[in-house]
Amino acid sequence: MSKKNSVLSRLKPTHQTEPEAHQLPPQFPNLVADDRHEGGKPMVRVAEPSQADAEQLAGSVASLAASFSADNHANNQPALSKRKEWGINRAAGSALGKISEAFAVENELKAVKDQMETGQTIIELDPQVLEGSFIQDRMESSDEAIAELAEQIKENGQIVPILVRPHPNVPDRYQIAYGHRRAKAAERLNIKVRATVRKLTDEELIIAQGQENNARLDLTFIEKARFVVALESRGFKRKIIREALSVNEGDLSSLIAVGSRIPLDIVEAIGPAPGIGRPRWRTLMDLLQDVSCVKRGRQILAENDVQALNSDARFRTLVDRLQKRERPKPQSWEDPHGRRLVSIVFSETKCTLQIDQRPEPEFASFLTSKLSDIYREFEAQKNK
Repeated sequence: MSKKNSVLSRLKPTHQTEPEAHQLPPQFPNLVADDRHEGGKPMVRVAEPSQADAEQLAGSVASLAASFSADNHANNQPALSKRKEWGINRAAGSALGKISEAFAVENELKAVKDQMETGQTIIELDPQVLEGSFIQDRMESSDEAIAELAEQIKENGQIVPILVRPHPNVPDRYQIAYGHRRAKAAERLNIKVRATVRKLTDEELIIAQGQENNARLDLTFIEKARFVVALESRGFKRKIIREALSVNEGDLSSLIAVGSRIPLDIVEAIGPAPGIGRPRWRTLMDLLQDVSCVKRGRQILAENDVQALNSDARFRTLVDRLQKRERPKPQSWEDPHGRRLVSIVFSETKCTLQIDQRPEPEFASFLTSKLSDIYREFEAQKNK
């Protein structure tokens, strides 16, 4: 049987009484052949979509058919002298064939996209199209750590893919759920990063982010505390937060207490402190409920010697010094003759001057008599 007769035989109406008898073949599930004819040509309509879609499809068929007929005329092809009841000519058959191919390509692309976004396919992405999670969990990723990871990937390849989602606001970009360090290592190596792409809501993203890090025991106590406080400040329910970190209500309350009662700048100055657990962080939290200790804590962490320590050592130094209630070191003032006449002691709330009257008995009386003048000079200078 010729191809022409094959197409005609499949499209001819039959004597069936079921509705399926008036539909086109299965490969065109959205097309239905109409009983009406116009100008000897069959009418084709769309089963369910809008009238605009039907008109667009009919126009495509007519356009393709006209193009095919013009080619046949140019080649002196004889026109069919007689059309049957369903009279679909070669042009219509060719047009429907091209539409079928277009539908097939579109369906294949949609299937690949759906498969990719349900996490069934691992793809390679340029690190430049990636953005970090909207919630930061890790406190620091040193250049040394990224360089070490990059070297491992260079030698062994990237074994575990990262997880990303299509960016909710920016086309053609992706947002990382987990795998931030692997993405940075790939960027350092100037290679693409292997990634699984999934459609994730904000809740699903933070659950995946938290559970992946929690499963690897990758976050320290204070990093979890910061993560929890950041999630709660964004309005996430505690049920979602517990699921993200796989913690019970009691542990979650402890994380929230520490993360919210220790000033963030002090936490950042200390760092992740991987060797410090919940009990010692709670000790620091209790110490910092005293406002004077908060001020002292910031001063201690600003010292160069303390900053040079690793994160665990910074924490221990801070707690030890706050617990000791250190006495401020005294200072002294000497007169032009080199005699130490005044000892000066600064505390959190006071400054104490002690005058040795033995070398110069009248100096103390003279100084106290001048306090009013000294204060007026102080105010004048302050108001300038």
